[in-house]
Amino acid sequence: MKKLAQNCYSIISITWALLNLTFWMFPVILVTLCKLILPSFRKTWSSAINFLYHQGTRLNSFWMLRVIGIRIHVDGAFDDHPAPIIICNHQSWCDIPVIHHVVTDHGPIIKFLIKRQLAWVPVIGWLCWMLEFPLLYRGQGQDSRKKDYNTLRKFSEQAVDNSSAILIFPEGTRFTRTKQAAQHSPYKHLLNPRIGGIRILNEVLDPDTPIIDLTILYAGGNVNFWECLHGKVLDIHVNIKQFRLGDIDHMASWLNNRWQEKDELLEAHNQD
Repeated sequence: MKKLAQNCYSIISITWALLNLTFWMFPVILVTLCKLILPSFRKTWSSAINFLYHQGTRLNSFWMLRVIGIRIHVDGAFDDHPAPIIICNHQSWCDIPVIHHVVTDHGPIIKFLIKRQLAWVPVIGWLCWMLEFPLLYRGQGQDSRKKDYNTLRKFSEQAVDNSSAILIFPEGTRFTRTKQAAQHSPYKHLLNPRIGGIRILNEVLDPDTPIIDLTILYAGGNVNFWECLHGKVLDIHVNIKQFRLGDIDHMASWLNNRWQEKDELLEAHNQD
């Protein structure tokens, strides 16, 4: 009976999230059409999309915090900046609404580095295109790195004006024990980080750009999205560290050091 109640709760929560996403998609489509028809008012349309994005994420935060009852504990802070880089470990799809709550509810909207193929996925892919997420080739096709470089350079030129943070999950996928074993990852709770997207951003962004390093820690260790939707894990901790892009001399070594510290944080948290 308890399992049935939990599944019903998760169904209601996922229905809320989908309805919220669908509701805001229609005004985003309208603004996107205006942007195509009247490109000279681009800044106005970008501000409108930012407003819609913020309302959608705040409604998700309301459901997560007030209805499900999740408590997010934040350790650390970051400076107010219109276009930071955000990196984070990736354990569950629940990571995204948590990051939205910590960053976007009172700061810049977040855009993801995504594969170009995802733009064709109904609803989610269309929204990514309309919200102007950087669409990358990621090694697929001739001159893919050059094309990705130009995409991120163009994004960086507009990011400050549009108040857009860029989110990167350096692991590239959600953590599972199977993936960890397949990668022979040296970390107990993380996959190997990859520096591809960060390396290009390091080349095109201003050295004063902050890197906000988030570590998400779920009570009891790893948790899946379905369990989050019915509140199996009510306490989520987010550890924040901030760095300056121009202060990092060797990106690969720096990222590996960050992952080592994250792994130690996760290990200590899981033993509490």
